[in-house]
Amino acid sequence: MPDTTPRSDERHQRRSVWRIGRGRSGGSLALSCFMHWAIEAGRPALAADGDPNNPTLSKLFPSDGPYGVDRPTSAELEASKIWLANTLAEALSEDASIVIDMGGGDRVSEELAAESDLGAFLRANGVIPTFAYFTGPERDDFDHVYRIWDSSSFKDGDSVLFLNEGLYRSTSRSSDPFAWLRKDERLLAMHDAGVRTVVFPALTCMKYLENDGLNVFDVIAGKPKADGSQVNPLWRHMAVKWLRDFGANIEEEGVHLWLP
Repeated sequence: MPDTTPRSDERHQRRSVWRIGRGRSGGSLALSCFMHWAIEAGRPALAADGDPNNPTLSKLFPSDGPYGVDRPTSAELEASKIWLANTLAEALSEDASIVIDMGGGDRVSEELAAESDLGAFLRANGVIPTFAYFTGPERDDFDHVYRIWDSSSFKDGDSVLFLNEGLYRSTSRSSDPFAWLRKDERLLAMHDAGVRTVVFPALTCMKYLENDGLNVFDVIAGKPKADGSQVNPLWRHMAVKWLRDFGANIEEEGVHLWLP
């Protein structure tokens, strides 16, 4: 398998990565990448899928496998609260990092984080929180993310803003879809507060992989399609390059140690 894992070292600590942002923002796929790298590097990690509408994470890391946990019984706040408490307890008992995907319903996420004083709890138990914000290039996407960040619901942790180029609606790739955002005073305020920004590249062949019934990690690993034939070698090349580029962007911004 091609090496797509960002460089690591002995300073890696247990992390809890919490995905924040609207649905369709690519958060589930990015969390899957973080899990993929942790597993490749031999670091213990769990994937907690609390998204009631889009079970992407649990499809890749099912609850009956070595890296998955049970999903919440419903999308209600009380059920989500109990699920989160049990899930964090499981990660602590296994001395593992964890990625948490509550989906696009940030109301529940915000209430859980604020009510439980999540960041302080995790730090007190030897786990450093990473709050992963995801935005597309549309202004209302960033408006949503900035409101949550500015509310300070997620505090006492490290914060990363991922710019998802895959949500760029133009067919032209010659311009920077986030050029306007880089000049926005709100983003500058986030930077001044210590938030790092990482570009999440577009995987333009994703629909072809899905048509073949494979996920990106299957393709990178060279897994054949259901009929035994191999995926188009160009799609595999593009998938390998995409994951490597994403890892390079993370390392360039110095946040590889903020992941599981």
